[in-house]
Amino acid sequence: MSVLAILVHFGRAIIDAHNNAKVRNLMDTLPPRAHPEAGKEGPGKHESHGRHDTPPR
Repeated sequence: MSVLAILVHFGRAIIDAHNNAKVRNLMDTLPPRAHPEAGKEGPGKHESHGRHDTPPR
């Protein structure tokens, strides 16, 4: 593979990784989807608040 082809391939990999990170960040900011069984959880359970399931401060 030529040097130019390697650089193009590497550049596309960087761009793809950057785009995937942007999508992940956007998904974290969206509100959780409404489920038909919402509100049927027992006491003491909480909804997911981000990646690590920690309650908000």
